Amino acid sequence: MEKDTRKIAIYSRKSKFTGKGDSTSIQIEACKKAINMKYDDIDIKKDIIIYEDEGYTGANTKRPAFQNMLKAIQNNEIKAIVFYKLDRISRNVSDFSSLLEKLTDYNVSLISVTENIDTESPMGKAMIYITSVFAQLERDTIAERITDNMIALSKTGRWLGGATPTGFKSEAVEYVKDNDDKKRKLFKLSPVEEEVRVIKLIFSKMIELRSQTKLETFMINNDIKTKNNKNYTRWTLKNILTNPVYAIADMHTYNYFKNFKIDIHADIDRFNGKNGLMVYNKTGTGKSSTGKPVIVDKVITEWIVSVGKHKGIISGKDWVEVQNIIKGNTSKRYRHASVTNALLSGIIRCSFCGSFMRAKTSPGYDELGRRKFNYMCELKEKSRRVKCNCPNVNGRVIDDLVMEEIKKVSLPTSKLYLKLKDISTSIFDKETKINEELKTLRKAINKNENSIEGYIEKIPYIEISEMDEINNKIKKLKETNKNIEKQIKEITKRDHTEIKDKDMADLILNILDTYLNSFDDLNLKVKRTMIKAILPSVTTDGENLVINFIGARDIDNTALPVRDNFK
Repeated sequence: MEKDTRKIAIYSRKSKFTGKGDSTSIQIEACKKAINMKYDDIDIKKDIIIYEDEGYTGANTKRPAFQNMLKAIQNNEIKAIVFYKLDRISRNVSDFSSLLEKLTDYNVSLISVTENIDTESPMGKAMIYITSVFAQLERDTIAERITDNMIALSKTGRWLGGATPTGFKSEAVEYVKDNDDKKRKLFKLSPVEEEVRVIKLIFSKMIELRSQTKLETFMINNDIKTKNNKNYTRWTLKNILTNPVYAIADMHTYNYFKNFKIDIHADIDRFNGKNGLMVYNKTGTGKSSTGKPVIVDKVITEWIVSVGKHKGIISGKDWVEVQNIIKGNTSKRYRHASVTNALLSGIIRCSFCGSFMRAKTSPGYDELGRRKFNYMCELKEKSRRVKCNCPNVNGRVIDDLVMEEIKKVSLPTSKLYLKLKDISTSIFDKETKINEELKTLRKAINKNENSIEGYIEKIPYIEISEMDEINNKIKKLKETNKNIEKQIKEITKRDHTEIKDKDMADLILNILDTYLNSFDDLNLKVKRTMIKAILPSVTTDGENLVINFIGARDIDNTALPVRDNFK
């Protein structure tokens, strides 16, 4: 029989970069030991390929090393996958079942080290599938138990913690459980009268104005701020307007949620127009576009609705009316103008108020056939020119001007370029001198510590009359060492800052040397990233443009800003 020369894959995975659980290195070492025990003629270095996913969930198979391993299997390069535990491969029965079919097609074995399962035998194949099914069942049971607990908590109407909604604070309440004399504590929402007045104003104005955009303008122009002293935005206002916590539990809100076929975990007689609503299970965890865990809103049909212990603020009739207004406005909700190639979006700011200038299309095309657009101050637009009246600026002219200035400073003869080069090359010489200085200071500390030890060893053998002199010498040496340690700390801090400056200088030089030559071929996202890397700020007052180039502290930025009239 021909020998199978395919390699053995070791797969390891850990969901988070933490010290908890078995690290990928521990998993790999355990797998190597298992391979040595199972196979007689294996060369660990030549016959094994290690695939390692650090920081990836097992809920799906979107893992770089895992996908590389699958490609190797499809190329017929792998004969067995050895792993620490089944859930390192997959935590989803459907994914695991598909994987098992694929491995069977390519004649690849699965070997679990800790569960002692090997699919080279029929029993092993059955056992590994059964184990996967039970693992999925356990996770489903946990999820169901969490939901049951959430329903039980909802019946108490308590506040479960976290940041309290505007208008409320969290208040502890003691209670005694049935058949138990032990005092317990739960939390309920308690009104903050000043904030409650703002909430009432927001709802009444929404009913009057019937627009989140108009409501946002009203709040800004009347200097009504959030409790964090920020301007209200359409999104913060919507979060308030759609939050059931403000609604009074009455028949209007009862019927509203019943229409969505939501289970209401409170008797109908508690919807008596007194207390406010509490909604649980509104959010869950999901994945961002980059794969990072994020908090996501759940659909309304998954909510758990109950009656809280707090007093409601907004009548059910008004709250439901606001929900209908928002729903009716969905088709005409605020949209940014679709300027897809504005280079300075998210970079350029208004000189007067500090708000971002956002790109907004304007009629016509320039001489190069490009669609015209302007940069407009966001606060100016939101406040309808009340809080800021910065003139709009020609977006194409501004973008071209900024790129022209970037290209100027990218020349090897420019002041910025020469200064960055100087920082990049001079740090090494400084570092050598600093290391010598630190070495001398540390030697001095060691010498003083040895002297202190010597004095301490003499204490049992000296006259009492000499004690004061010895103590003074020890005290003086300790003070000297304390001052030397301060020096070391200051030098180390200065050295660290200079190294950071060098890293920044090297980064900018790399961008200037590498990317600007091919800048026009880059996609818009990369272009903006490059610009942000070298321009910490670009501001305009509608008349002049100020460009500040990034650099280490030693760079004199005041000589670099460009002020050109572009009207």
